[in-house]
Amino acid sequence: MKQLIKLAWRNIWRKRKRSVIVLVSIAFAIIITISLRSLMLGNGDKTVEAGVKNVGYIQVHTADYWKDKSINDLLLDDDKLIDKINSIEGVTQIIPRLQNFSLAAGDKTSKASLVLGIDGDNENEFNKVKDRIVKGSFFTSKSKKVVIAEGLAKYLKLTVGDTLVLIGQGYQANVAAGKYPISGIVKIPNPQMNVMLVYMPLSLAQEYNSAFGMCSALMLNIKDKSQTNRISKELKSKLGSNYEIMTWDEMIPEILNGLKIDTTIFTLLSSCLFLIVGFGIIGTIIMMALERKKEFGILQAIGLQKSQIQTVIFLESLMLGITGIIIGLSIAIPFMIFMYYHPIPLTGDGAKSFEAMGVEPIMQFGIKPKLWALMSFIVFCIMLIASLLPIQIINKQKVAEAIKR
Repeated sequence: MKQLIKLAWRNIWRKRKRSVIVLVSIAFAIIITISLRSLMLGNGDKTVEAGVKNVGYIQVHTADYWKDKSINDLLLDDDKLIDKINSIEGVTQIIPRLQNFSLAAGDKTSKASLVLGIDGDNENEFNKVKDRIVKGSFFTSKSKKVVIAEGLAKYLKLTVGDTLVLIGQGYQANVAAGKYPISGIVKIPNPQMNVMLVYMPLSLAQEYNSAFGMCSALMLNIKDKSQTNRISKELKSKLGSNYEIMTWDEMIPEILNGLKIDTTIFTLLSSCLFLIVGFGIIGTIIMMALERKKEFGILQAIGLQKSQIQTVIFLESLMLGITGIIIGLSIAIPFMIFMYYHPIPLTGDGAKSFEAMGVEPIMQFGIKPKLWALMSFIVFCIMLIASLLPIQIINKQKVAEAIKR
């Protein structure tokens, strides 16, 4: 066997040009498919993360809340409910929110706004909202001040220290109204939310809406997002029909649909690439085999068995495949790691399309070892298939005819 391996390795480099073409083709397929899919997965993960920061991986609310998001469909933020949720393995954080639409006004102008009552420290741990402060500071949990979105502040011509007037309908038809000093201005990635969002402490929002001890929903952060469906099922079982349990992909299905489209596009592109590369590799190996028919006939004439010649051809394909995969991975993996830590910033229309989804405008690559293994396995299979054709040529070959060529 050792001799056959040496013979196969030597045969590869007898036609250096063709062997190099095969190796480059394999490496090219590995680099392109890994780069393309890593980019899609990286941007997909970033989009999901941005969406999850708005709704949580899982959300608990009353059975009627999600349809209309009415201020009258609130749930009681009590210890028994919290304890039941915390008893589910995998839940790492519970983030209460109380939201209501109101009219926000400055001295001369007014605009519809979304007033979001939050537990500042808890919320910040989940989505780093304090990191987006562009002026002033964030409020404390017992503060009577608010933080408003940058776009809304510009529209109302307000800044830190000014007073924001809010008026709307509170819980159970109570009037919601108040004047609140502005402690800070925050930049929201989503352009739509950046011109309408008002943050206030949860206790202050409950007071403003006359909804003491209540919240619109409980957002859940979890340890492993792959356990989302399992945790959701357990919550439904424990909490009963009075509560609606929704996962992030149910609340923001457009993101999941986008990811499915990306996967379909990648599958089509990679399939086309593998077909082109595969036919090229197969054609090259067949040409190499046909050119060596006389050589194979001589080897058979001097005593080498067909099975041994077939083994040599198989080993040649195997060596070319493994070598090409190693070359491709040795280029693709360092490139992916570099791009993961140095994402490409976007400008112009590309940046605007990302910002419209509330996503940071960068091209983010992902690090996915399973993807590297999968792409390598596919190319390896192509090489194995490519080795079968010249093996068939040897099977049909007659020694006398081969020597005469």
